Amino acid sequence: MAEEHEDRPSLDAVYSALAARRSQFDNLLWQAPVLSLTAQAFLMTTALGGGVTRYARTVACVLSIVVALLSIQILTRHRQAEVTDAHWLADLERAGNPTLQVHGTEWRKRRNTTSPDAGVFNPFARLPGYFTWAAGMSLFGVASLLTLVIEWVRPDLLQP
Repeated sequence: MAEEHEDRPSLDAVYSALAARRSQFDNLLWQAPVLSLTAQAFLMTTALGGGVTRYARTVACVLSIVVALLSIQILTRHRQAEVTDAHWLADLERAGNPTLQVHGTEWRKRRNTTSPDAGVFNPFARLPGYFTWAAGMSLFGVASLLTLVIEWVRPDLLQP
């Protein structure tokens, strides 16, 4: 029976692996919007540029809508994984030492009551990061959809 337990990882090893994975998901979570903004800038330049054919503008708008939706989907999945691990880590912390909480809702409460010491930008800390970025990426999709509709209904509005 002792051999069975030797194959099991220790609680410290599990905690370390979860913490590393959670950190990786947090990094991935914020890489998606940055890459999306780069793609969106290129597509919007094409869609709104002068001398662009109807076909090019249509393709750029459709791709921009797709990029916005894909970016929100991957942002959401990375957030889901990061939140899952944060809660799991919080449960492990609570079980091991109820007074030491460095993950989950206890950490979030502590963060939200700490001033970012950012002067006039302090109010931005109150905005929920995920929702703010998802809404911002959605605006690119909406702008592309509007551009697409204008291109097919009133193309003269897009001419210089």
